[in-house]
Amino acid sequence: MELRWLLLAVLTASCALLPGCKPRTKVQPVIVRIFHDISSPYATAMDHRILDFEATNPRLSNGAAVQVGSLGMSDLQSALNHPDDPAVDVVVLDSPAQAVDYPALQAEMSHAVNVCAAMEACPAEVPAVVPSKLQGDRAEAANKFVQFLAAKTMPPPPVAQPAAPEPAPAQAPPAATAKPHKKG
Repeated sequence: MELRWLLLAVLTASCALLPGCKPRTKVQPVIVRIFHDISSPYATAMDHRILDFEATNPRLSNGAAVQVGSLGMSDLQSALNHPDDPAVDVVVLDSPAQAVDYPALQAEMSHAVNVCAAMEACPAEVPAVVPSKLQGDRAEAANKFVQFLAAKTMPPPPVAQPAAPEPAPAQAPPAATAKPHKKG
């Protein structure tokens, strides 16, 4: 009977002390908000790159998942005028010239990253800006996404290749024809 109580006490103590018995705290995902012109010639490519990025199951150094949200045109105007707004994580412009109209954004252009390859827009320059005020996990997640875009090279379009010639039908070897012998 004492052995049973001792075994129960050891089992209870080991469950309380071992980390496998404690519930793990879940790290909340970090959402990167991308502001870009949805009527841009690059909008469809951006949507595809967002899906490509999320398919890689990106994680931060603390293990948190990175999710991407794309925001529309009305929000873009606010983001361009106020890149220091806490809601702004990444701003993607159609060209560097677009920043001329937004003095608050011009200061951020010094660390813009050209993501033209990801947008299938080369040789055009497509700048992506992560505002310098962004800190912590959101900054890490936003920079991870922009680095993904900068490193993304699009596969060349498939080249139409001529149809392969059909193999010639197999020919049976010529049958040996025996000449009849004449009896004489």
